[in-house]
Amino acid sequence: MEATPPRPDDEVRRAVVDGVRTVRIPGGDPISEQLLEEVIVEDGIVTFVVNFGRLDQPMANRLTDQLRGVALATPDVEHTRVEAVEAEAPETGLPVTGVESLIAVGSAKGGVGKTTIAVSLARALDAAGLDVAVFDANVHAPDAPDLLDTEGPVQSTPSGSPMPVLADGIEVMSVELIAEDGPVAWRGAMVHDVVTDLLGNAVWEGRDVLLVDLPPGIGEAVTTLVQQAPLDGGLLVSTPTSAGARSTERTGALFEAYGVPTIGVAPNMVATEGEDLESPYACDSRSLTNEIDSVDPVNESLEPIPFDPALRDPLTMDVVEPSTPGEEAIVSLATCVQEFLSGSTGPEVPEEAVDLRGLPPTSVRRQAIAEFGVADDSPVSIVMRGDAEELSEVVEQRLEYDGRSLARTTIDDLGRDGWLLELKAEADASTPSTSEPAA
Repeated sequence: MEATPPRPDDEVRRAVVDGVRTVRIPGGDPISEQLLEEVIVEDGIVTFVVNFGRLDQPMANRLTDQLRGVALATPDVEHTRVEAVEAEAPETGLPVTGVESLIAVGSAKGGVGKTTIAVSLARALDAAGLDVAVFDANVHAPDAPDLLDTEGPVQSTPSGSPMPVLADGIEVMSVELIAEDGPVAWRGAMVHDVVTDLLGNAVWEGRDVLLVDLPPGIGEAVTTLVQQAPLDGGLLVSTPTSAGARSTERTGALFEAYGVPTIGVAPNMVATEGEDLESPYACDSRSLTNEIDSVDPVNESLEPIPFDPALRDPLTMDVVEPSTPGEEAIVSLATCVQEFLSGSTGPEVPEEAVDLRGLPPTSVRRQAIAEFGVADDSPVSIVMRGDAEELSEVVEQRLEYDGRSLARTTIDDLGRDGWLLELKAEADASTPSTSEPAA
């Protein structure tokens, strides 16, 4: 008698969805309560994409187990996985979604041209083909919208999330775009709340890089962002003066204290030889980085940005075919930032890697163990957060019951994206496992 061929994927999916409707949670079922974002069925493997945001950990574990049970009880289902919505969002005090990388542009010294550099850099990165956003964190004197010639009001999604304003392809968010009735005396906790709401809750749309324009000083907005936002790096801007260096060093020390890599120190408004440009800072800018002792920059020396009238209006400067010293310096700075971003992405994650980020710890362990039930002796790649070494030990202990052991364990640090754990099992349980920490 011939074996019955497996049902088509769409038919299996309908059966799984019908089963999910029988799962009871407070308020109804996972579908009616809008916790289940997606059900994917492919070649006998069912993947649930779940929004765990409203669930406590016990309920999240319970729902995960129930979904797995429903799927595995469905004919023609060989394996099941549970993934979390927005799993790529870093676990920080201020998660930011829809953005690949965040770069802070800062200096404790006011008047160094930091916002002009940030906006000009945004235009240069946009011209280089990146999807760019700018967040103006200066709640007391926001300037970025004016330099980008954009106006509010900020619109909101039906759920109340602020939507950035688009300025010639660059997404912009600033308190200037919401404070239509004039200056607002933001203070203390109000500064914290408005910064976290406008940055963390904004609906950023697939941005490669978001430049965070920090206000001068080391106030509430700066400390909130450096401590809580998932910054990939910080760019320091300073005029080549002793006062500028001392102030910028304070911002560099703050970056260092919270593990934010410093891309470098960009000397701004520097006099150039052979040019009839009256710079107020006629001194050697190349010693600036050495003066800022607490900074350990990725780029030992960024090209100085000259005092150039072409930079006064970032919208009219030419970043496609630069022809002035200032325009050339901005394009060079954009290249340095791109090189930094390309070098900070970490190892490449295999396409077949199982994404366990966002799942409760118990579900992470169960899913990791379950992967070896279908992997035979093929390597298993897992993207996760938490303690990768501990998960490796849990898997190894479980494999011993099956007469297998871990032949290889490789752990790679993905930075803000978590850990890449690659495990290889073998049948001979007597073979000791080896651990290969990533370089």
